[in-house]
Amino acid sequence: MWDQIASELSKQNSAVYLIDLPCHGKSRFEGEVCSMQDVAELISALFKSLDIKNPFVFGHSMGGYIGLELIRIIPIKLTLVHSNFWADSDSKKEDRNRVIEIVRKNKMRLIQEAIPHLFAPKNRIKCASAIENLMTKAATIPANEIIACTRGMRDRSNLRFVINEHPITIIHGNEDPIISTKMLLEELEGIQRIELHRISQCGHMSVWENPTALIKLIQNIVFR
Repeated sequence: MWDQIASELSKQNSAVYLIDLPCHGKSRFEGEVCSMQDVAELISALFKSLDIKNPFVFGHSMGGYIGLELIRIIPIKLTLVHSNFWADSDSKKEDRNRVIEIVRKNKMRLIQEAIPHLFAPKNRIKCASAIENLMTKAATIPANEIIACTRGMRDRSNLRFVINEHPITIIHGNEDPIISTKMLLEELEGIQRIELHRISQCGHMSVWENPTALIKLIQNIVFR
């Protein structure tokens, strides 16, 4: 999903690393829970092995949860892309548990229902090919890995204190069906060190819904 972003940043002589997270792409996972903390430790070790210091890190959705754990371990410049910093509410945890039960019974049902819902309703037609491609790729992920990731997100900690301790940037879609603008603004009340950018007419997937706006924001963050 980051290929176009990486291509644009690379034109400005930037080293860009696209991390294949556990339970994604070609990175398999065999545990019961893919915890955000454990993945952050893996990325920290990767950065150390590559001698990468104080990088810009852009974490989309679950990647943002991992980024919040990573910034507790090593110095990074973190941007949450359609992500948040609070723990799941009890009702959200119940939703995660329902997802787990659906995946156990019929993985494709979840994929076909959940992926289109990530996009703002008005963008689903223009992004139809991207949605179809995402569903095709998601179908290759083993059910146990989808369950492990869902458990990891369900059980993650409330990291509001991290937001209070570190200057963090947030990129948010004004029509995000997963993280409402109203809830985000309420959670940000009283927090001083946040830089918030909102993309209009965009849901949870700006990389396809409005890539031009997303690329411009990322370039401004990195090269200002």
